[in-house]
Amino acid sequence: MVVAFACSTADKKEENAATTETSVTADTITAAAPVTEPSYDPDPTDTIPGDQYGINSSSKQTADLVRLTLQDKLKADLEKNIVDSLSRKFIFFEYDLNDDGNKEIFVGLIGPYFCGSGGCSPYLLDNQGNVITHFSVSDYPIVIDNNKTNGWKDLFIRSNGKDRIVKFDGKKYPSNPSTLPALKVLPGDGLPRALNFVNEPYPWFRF
Repeated sequence: MVVAFACSTADKKEENAATTETSVTADTITAAAPVTEPSYDPDPTDTIPGDQYGINSSSKQTADLVRLTLQDKLKADLEKNIVDSLSRKFIFFEYDLNDDGNKEIFVGLIGPYFCGSGGCSPYLLDNQGNVITHFSVSDYPIVIDNNKTNGWKDLFIRSNGKDRIVKFDGKKYPSNPSTLPALKVLPGDGLPRALNFVNEPYPWFRF
């Protein structure tokens, strides 16, 4: 009887030890921190969290498309190092200008290569990266009007210190707004403003 009791006690100790080990293992697994993917931050050089950028100005896919377009259009000057380091960054703003369901892309550029005393040289691309208009002498932001000409929304662009109305001619917008008449009334505050990086959080992308 004593021998049988001793064996039973040993079995219980082993069973208790196994239960304790299983419990510790389960607790350890439960307490482990979940693995999460890092959030996408388009511009890690600034202090703005990635989720605070506008949806029309932070798409990685659009940034990659714009980068390829700029590298192609400026290939010769990039190879000759004519484009300085301050000028090799851009912002963008996506907006459907002709209500066809596809967003066009305004591309803002700064630095000595693109800007002078009268303004800068932004691009307007279609959603495939093709150039619709390469503007000159243009300041930011570009204001998008509700009125349309030839099916495309009119633009208000400040050029040489004056606001101009820029209308689609059926194929493109006029490239030099400074040649157009100056507006007598400022664009309304409620209109969309593209490339408004002075007042809104925009990530800058390198090319």
